Amino acid sequence: MKNIILILLLFLFAGCDGKIYKNIHDKSKIGVSISSIEIVANDKQSLSYSKKIMEEKGFIVAKSNYKLRVEYRDYTLSCTNPLSKTSSDYSYDGLLVLELFYNGNKVYSIYRDFKGSISQKHYLTLIDIMLDDLEIR
Repeated sequence: MKNIILILLLFLFAGCDGKIYKNIHDKSKIGVSISSIEIVANDKQSLSYSKKIMEEKGFIVAKSNYKLRVEYRDYTLSCTNPLSKTSSDYSYDGLLVLELFYNGNKVYSIYRDFKGSISQKHYLTLIDIMLDDLEIR
């Protein structure tokens, strides 16, 4: 009985974030060396989190041919129409999108819906997956 309750609690408190969708658009960039990266974001928090993570991983965040575009969408703020909310699936609270470009051409994209408040953990997860997929160290 205790095991069943424990399993049910694990499912209840397990991560509620959506599936991660990703795509390598330019496979010729797998394994390249990137010393500096420019980061653009649609809000200050996304810029701050992304910059901190990339600097901790040893990247110089400055003007570069490589540009990481970070977009955070808060569904709770973007849709206020009650009719839309009742006729659509709003089971998530937001979306986080990262896209890596080289000289204006998309190299990689990754995104994920999430529940609850956005945190640095969400950014770190997607950045780590991107760096692993592109074999960037």
